[in-house]
Amino acid sequence: MERAKKEKVVAELGSKLKKMSSMFIAEYSGLNVAQMTKIRKELRGVDAEFTVVKNTLLSIASEGTRAQALKERFTGPNAIVGVYKDPVSAARIISGFMKEMPQLKIKGGFLGDQIIGPEDVNKLATLPSKEVLIGKFVGLLKGVPQRLVFVLSGNMGKLLMTLNAIKAQKEQG
Repeated sequence: MERAKKEKVVAELGSKLKKMSSMFIAEYSGLNVAQMTKIRKELRGVDAEFTVVKNTLLSIASEGTRAQALKERFTGPNAIVGVYKDPVSAARIISGFMKEMPQLKIKGGFLGDQIIGPEDVNKLATLPSKEVLIGKFVGLLKGVPQRLVFVLSGNMGKLLMTLNAIKAQKEQG
């Protein structure tokens, strides 16, 4: 690759690394073109991409980005899984492919500002999707006022029963 082309690749990769909300480093040795195309297609559906990169270019492009902390993992044949929106969906897809294609291995990555290992990516894959979590949270918020009304009405009912008992005692006595 000529120098001008390498500089262009480094600049593009650097700008992508800055835009990514999360990134995973994957070792892909042993995968054929059809398998890699299948992974790319699935990841595109969740606003993520699977890109094979040269380690030296990745190392240069990662300067000044969150990926810089992962430099020690830039060894061997690497691809990056760049995630722009939902890291859970991308992690779920990659974990599914890791079961189907044991040659694919996650080396680690970053999630927001936090560096994560391969086991963290697997944990991330088991989380419910963002929409499900939001739905559960809204359900909790909706249930809190109802429970508050129920608790308060129970106390009011007890107060009324106590007042009625006092009234009945005074009427008898």
